[in-house]
Amino acid sequence: ERGVEAIRAHEVELAQRLVDGLRDIPGVTVYGGLDATRQTATVSFTIAGMEPSEVGLRLDEEHEIMCRVGLHCAPAAHKTIGTFPVGTVRFGLGVFNTLEEVDTALAAVEKLAREAR
Repeated sequence: ERGVEAIRAHEVELAQRLVDGLRDIPGVTVYGGLDATRQTATVSFTIAGMEPSEVGLRLDEEHEIMCRVGLHCAPAAHKTIGTFPVGTVRFGLGVFNTLEEVDTALAAVEKLAREAR
């Protein structure tokens, strides 16, 4: 019913909000493209002073936010970007996600990053 273009526009809006919000959090590094129109709605990041596995566990247990952590089946890519062997935290957004969910995720990451400083 929505159409491919509307779905893509929604995913771009979500991903750009996430990228921009993560970039504004001290201690957070965003990997990959910073222009959501040139990528899928998948965003990888790390928090200085915290292992990605800890970030993922805490997002799940403390904030009920799902994410993926680790090498994402791409160890060579992680060697290239300098995150090998621990990898990154990855959020994958889609048609059913909302801007409010992105804001909730950003608030949770900000809390974790603040605690890591």
